This record gives sequence, structure tokens and C-alpha cells, in this order.
Amino acid sequence: MVETFKFYGVGVTFVSQGIDTLDKTARQLVTLNGMMDEQFLVGLADKVHRGQEGRILKGLNPGGKLYGYINVPILNLNRPGKYGRPAVDGVDQEIFREQAEVVVRMFQMYASGMGLALISKTLNAEGVPSPQPPKTRTMQAWGPSSIREMLRNERYRGVRVWNRTVKTRNPETGRKVSKARPREEWERVEVPKLRIVSENLWNAVQARIANVNKGLSAARLGGMNRTEGSRSYLFSGLLVCAECKSRLVIISGRGTRGYVRYGCPSHRYRGVCDNGVTIRQDRLEEQLLTALEQRLANPHMIEYVLVRFQEELQKRLIDLQRQSYALEGLVKERSMLKIKAQRLVDAVSAAGHSSALLSALAAVEGQIADLDRRIETYKPMDVAATVEEIRDFVYRNVMNLRDLLHDDASKSKVFLARHIGQLIMKPKQTPTGPVYEVSGGLDLLARDVMQVVARDGLEPPTPAFSGLRSTN
Repeated sequence: MVETFKFYGVGVTFVSQGIDTLDKTARQLVTLNGMMDEQFLVGLADKVHRGQEGRILKGLNPGGKLYGYINVPILNLNRPGKYGRPAVDGVDQEIFREQAEVVVRMFQMYASGMGLALISKTLNAEGVPSPQPPKTRTMQAWGPSSIREMLRNERYRGVRVWNRTVKTRNPETGRKVSKARPREEWERVEVPKLRIVSENLWNAVQARIANVNKGLSAARLGGMNRTEGSRSYLFSGLLVCAECKSRLVIISGRGTRGYVRYGCPSHRYRGVCDNGVTIRQDRLEEQLLTALEQRLANPHMIEYVLVRFQEELQKRLIDLQRQSYALEGLVKERSMLKIKAQRLVDAVSAAGHSSALLSALAAVEGQIADLDRRIETYKPMDVAATVEEIRDFVYRNVMNLRDLLHDDASKSKVFLARHIGQLIMKPKQTPTGPVYEVSGGLDLLARDVMQVVARDGLEPPTPAFSGLRSTN
């Protein structure tokens, strides 16, 4: 960022260190302070980790919440903390009886043979309060994934396991991700007072988990081992249920045969949504891509794109005109500084070595160098193109886009994810069967609702694509 600002003649001042990046020695100082700050962050992370380890070894909670327990701060009345309150020496946990009963019941249901989805639906139907949902889901409800993790959490048997994962930042995406640590680095501490589930019930649940995994391990390729077919699902992550705002996911079928089906996970796994309409992935993609092709080849759409292109081009021409005026001013200012610099050179030659004159000359040369950098940013643009050339350019790119949607699934998925945003899927029953009304997201479909046939018997689209109608 500092280098980018400096390229455009903008200085950054670090107040605490007294560094101005426009100074000649600023680069070394910024690098040195950056190294010191990086070392401080590494040391701070190590101290925090070591402090959490000390809490674990004392049988305390290093941080976070868990369903079935409440966090109880340990106050030190002899040491003041923030805001006039006593300092907190640590955080202990106590069993929350109401939630603990739900945990025991959950273990019992799974041990008796109930599946994760059925347990979720049962708890949701009874109105049992669930943990807070993640940021990616607005609806608060029990789900198979959360129950799956709870059935494997040894805290419920009175054992606190810590240091299983480490959070690190992905240098490519900038996001923090959790990575598993080696098992020999895990810390296991017995905490009998936190036991909720008996050992016999725990062993019964773990035995069934092992049995289920053994039976499904050969066929299951989902999760982190995603299939080649799943990576080619063009609209995964873009389809949103209109009833509950959950993202539609593959809920049944096998990707190797091409018969996987999209459906609402809140209906399938949680039982809190009325949208039970499912649609085959290949049928959905065929209908949506057909609609896109018809839109892209529509002459009215081409003219619309052409008009928008010309509007943006006109705006760019106005900006270029304004920049040309600014460029003229910079060139004029640079010429005046060059004359001033030459006069200072002549004065130094006549008067000999003079600290004042040399300092003034260095300042003027610095201003000239700054103007040179700013002048370089104004790059000329050739906009000599006729309307027919622009129209031909738009048509060629539209045809290339149609080929891309058909021939390269990986590139198509990136393109659709960049330009669609979301497609709202609203289920609707018609005399001929269930359909999905698709709206929103994509610019090409922003003002329309499209009907997608949800049953297996796909009807061929009409040439005029009469399935579209205005939403008003």
C-alpha cells in the first residue's frame, strides 16, 4: 500500500514512529518497524496459546461456548479489572440442566437407530431451542451437521480436548482457515464434573458411528473429497430458497450417474421449511443455460448492451477530457520547475558550494520527480471506433460467452458466480406439476421471473421463451 500511494505522489505518515514515506530513508525505517511488529505479533500469539494451555491444565475453559454448559467467570475481588469491576482470573464451566437433558436425549435417539436428519426434524418440530446459527444461515434450527459434531464431542463424557486445530491465514485468499494438528499435540484433561453422558451411552453412540462410517466409506465421496462431477455444478452456491433463504444444496442422488437433485436443506434435514420441491441438477442447468442463451442471442439484449457500452464510453471520454486539462496544468508546472532548477544550478556554479542553494535544488528536483510520476499515470486511450465496430465487438463476445457456458464448466462456474450473485427459487404448484420461479441476481434476468420445470419430464423451451413474465 505504501508503494502504491508513493507511486501516485501520496505520502503516509506513521505518527508513533515519526516516519514520512516521502522521505528518502523511509523505506528502510518502514521495513525495520514492520519486522519488529511482525515479531511482536508472533510472540503475542505464542503467549496467548501458552496462557490457554495453562487454563486447560487447571481444568478451566480456555475460551468459547458449548451447548449444554454455561461459562462462569472466576472473579478476583482483591484485584481490580476494567470499568471498576473485579479482575477475571479464569473462566469455569457448569452444566446447564435444560440443555443437558436435550444432549442426553440426542445421544439416546442416535443410539436407538435414528438418523441425524430425523433427530433434527424431531427437535425442530418440538420447538427445542437450538444453538445460535452460523453467519451463513439466518434461520435458527437444529441441523445434522451440528448434531454430528456434538455426538463426537468428548466434553459431554467429561474430557476436555484442546489444541486439535490451529487457525492460519491462507496467503492466496486472505481468509483464516482451521487446520488439524497432529494427535500427539492434543491436550486431554479429565473434567468429571462436566460429564453429561454416561460412559455406556457414549460407547454405544461411538460404536454406531463407526458402524455407519464403515458401511458408507466406500461410496461416500462428499465433504472434503468432492467428486469431479460436483466441481462442475454450475449453479451450486447461487440458488436460494425463497421460503427460508437457505441455499439449495444437493440432497440426494449420486454424482457419477448425473441424477443428483437440488433441494432445500432446511426442509430435508431440519424440517423447518415447507419447500419440498426438488429438481435434478442436469434438468435445472439445461433450462437455465437455455434461458441465458436465448437472452444473449436476443437482438434487443444486444442493443441494450451496446447502448450501455456507449454510455460508459461517453463517460470515459469526459473523464479523459478532464484529465487532459489536469495534464496540461502538470506539464506547465513541470516546465516552470525545470526553469527554476536551471537557475539554481547556475547560481551554484557562480557562487560555489552553498548548503542553502543545494538544499533548494534538491527540493525542486524532488517536486519535478513527483510531477513525472503523476504525469505517467495519465495514459492516452485510443477510442477511435465506429458504432458498427462496437456492435461487432459485442456480438463476438456474446457468441464466445455461449461457447464458454457449454464447453468449459470450470470457467463457466467462475463467470456465473461473478455475475449472478443469487437466484431466488420460489416453489409453485401448477396443473402440470411443480415448478420453480427463478428471479433476481443475474442482470439478464433481473426484471423477470422464469419458470423451471421441477419434474423429470423436461418440456422443450419455446422459441419465444414464453415462460418469462414481468414481476412488477
